[in-house]
Amino acid sequence: MKNKIILISVVLILIVGAAAAGFFYFRLGRSQVINFDNGDKLTLLGVDYGKRHTIPGAKAPAPAARNGARNSKSFTTQNDTLVVWLRLEHDPQQYPNYQLYIYDKAGTACTEGNRNYFNNNGGQQSNEVLAIQFDAFPRRAGRLAVRVQGFVQNVGQVLAQEKFTFANPVNKPFPKWTPEPLPATKEDGGLAVTLDKFSFGANSSFNRDQDNPDDAINKGVSFACHVEQNGKPVKNWEPVSIQTSDATGNSIYGGPSTQWQDNEGAATYQWGLWPDEPAWKVRFEFSKKSGYDENELWSVKNIPFQPGLRQDFWNYNNSRRDTNTVFAETDLNGIHLKVYPAKQFTDAPPNSQPQGGLTISVKPSPPEGMRMDVTLTDDQGGNVEYWNNGTWSDGKNTTYRYGLRDIAGATNLNLAITMHKSHFFEFTVKPGTTAADR
Repeated sequence: MKNKIILISVVLILIVGAAAAGFFYFRLGRSQVINFDNGDKLTLLGVDYGKRHTIPGAKAPAPAARNGARNSKSFTTQNDTLVVWLRLEHDPQQYPNYQLYIYDKAGTACTEGNRNYFNNNGGQQSNEVLAIQFDAFPRRAGRLAVRVQGFVQNVGQVLAQEKFTFANPVNKPFPKWTPEPLPATKEDGGLAVTLDKFSFGANSSFNRDQDNPDDAINKGVSFACHVEQNGKPVKNWEPVSIQTSDATGNSIYGGPSTQWQDNEGAATYQWGLWPDEPAWKVRFEFSKKSGYDENELWSVKNIPFQPGLRQDFWNYNNSRRDTNTVFAETDLNGIHLKVYPAKQFTDAPPNSQPQGGLTISVKPSPPEGMRMDVTLTDDQGGNVEYWNNGTWSDGKNTTYRYGLRDIAGATNLNLAITMHKSHFFEFTVKPGTTAADR
């Protein structure tokens, strides 16, 4: 009996120690597998929660490897994070692309996870481990479900009907926030935004499950508001980003799809969080779209196209090949900008995108709340569509890369850059609340 008491005490100490470290690891009692028609196979290996994440069954090295290193067995996250571990088996000649979404038990909402790849089977590209990182998930739920969507060559997007399911590692009591009634008005620097309506479950511009339009994967958040500056309606300020958070510790960003007219507008964004929360905190970033001050706008004309390689464009931050070929530079709103000649890729396959690239560097890195917007036209005056291919910063300088689309026949670019401060407005609202509900 004494030995039994000692054993129980040791187990309790280990459990308390793991909880104090913010780390939980689950080995699943039964194998969960999802098979795709092209032969790909995904197997659920385990789930962990904390800051240190190790492939289930692997012995972690003493120092945690950098996030996403394919030859490592572990990685770390800055905050306590939920990670779902999967084994992916596939044709070595194919490069599968899978997205994963986490749902509550009722399937009312979902968010998308971020992927890390690991080769831990002798380097075989056909047998990999995926670590799916979920910064936001339904923390009040008892059980969680993960759904898989893949892009299959010669088929297109496929969405598995089966889901991986497991217990929530952080199911515990959380505080509850109190929503404010709508409409509500907030001010920042002379700009005032009134939020009139905010609701969950709106049809989104992203339709990921065409067989079931009511699936949460197709849903977003809608809101309506109007803007005034110094007491007068204005038309040139619009929402450009939204941070949604809740009392359980979730926080997620979205970009609104806006239908704006005069000083009023409605918008939707994906993703929101879980609508059974008593309230969300919603932080809107509003950006100016016209009427810039002289020190906020810079125009550069006739930027030449030069032949270049996509590989050099993607590896710009390592090679620094363009540092001595600045086409134009200036100071704008306290920031020094350099624009390099545009590249027209010579190694891009026919009909592929992007067809070229443009690189802009700034110093110092823009402070929080400072926004840089870019507009591009070609030598015929037509708009040039582009992808924002990410930024790189060393803390002092920031490099912006833009992938250019449909530039065949163009000989040069015209560029307009705005550098200006955003305004931010935070509301505490319950999804589904409208002025009529008060």
